[in-house]
Amino acid sequence: MTEARIHDRGYLAYDGPRHGTRRAMMNLGYHTVQRVLGLKRSNWQKVLPALALLIAFIPAIVFIGIAAFLPRGDELGLDSTADYYDIITGALFLFMAFVAPEAVCTDRRSGMLGLYLASPLNRDTYLASKFAAIAAVLATMILGPPLLILIAFTLADAGPDGVTGWLTELGRILASGVALAVFWAALSLALSSLTSRRALASVGIFVGLLASSAVGDGLSSGAEIGDSYALLNLFGLSVEAAHRIFGESDTEGPQPPIGDVDTWAIYLTLIGLIVAFGAFARWRYQRIEVHG
Repeated sequence: MTEARIHDRGYLAYDGPRHGTRRAMMNLGYHTVQRVLGLKRSNWQKVLPALALLIAFIPAIVFIGIAAFLPRGDELGLDSTADYYDIITGALFLFMAFVAPEAVCTDRRSGMLGLYLASPLNRDTYLASKFAAIAAVLATMILGPPLLILIAFTLADAGPDGVTGWLTELGRILASGVALAVFWAALSLALSSLTSRRALASVGIFVGLLASSAVGDGLSSGAEIGDSYALLNLFGLSVEAAHRIFGESDTEGPQPPIGDVDTWAIYLTLIGLIVAFGAFARWRYQRIEVHG
């Protein structure tokens, strides 16, 4: 028989390292990325993120393989790096509709939001961490393949001419990738803030994107009441903005009539929507009741 003894040592204050809000934001963002990608979770929860990443990267791998044997960019079926954004639309749609809501809806439904807000985080820093995590994963999907293509084509002597041309192409890839990642992250966060149910958020994003395409294309092409209404097509707007960064128009995507819209109007609309989506998500989270 063992002897049990209780030692009364009173209250012991925590004397370990104390980290502030920045560390809390970094940890939340890191764990959100893990959750979104299905890491350290069941195999079924890895399927959709893995599928979205495969859809995004497989075409780039195919182009790289072709470039190794046929190093002429005009014969690769990819006249411009911006054309790749048309190819990965399906991956972005899949990620937006089925994966991104996992980042925020689950916290509200499980009550974890209250625990996070009991830490050094407040509603704004919590939202900023979630936004950064979603944007980081999106940036991986959007920036990764074009950067691989740029490097592979350069090694195959099919890339941009000269150092200046190469750096210009790199800058355009980074600018367009960041713009698209920020835009889609803000949109997914805004729509996911409307409900705590992941399935409803997915349906909302799916229906919302289809509706924006139907309304934008219908008013601009069908009703022919003005080319500017094509800006209501969120997919068309984002892809066209990427093409404009590359100094061209999307001849394979939704154009015309969005191809006839001024570049300044496209940029201004994209920036305005990012701000609007972010402001709406913040407004929603400032009014969410936290229990527990």
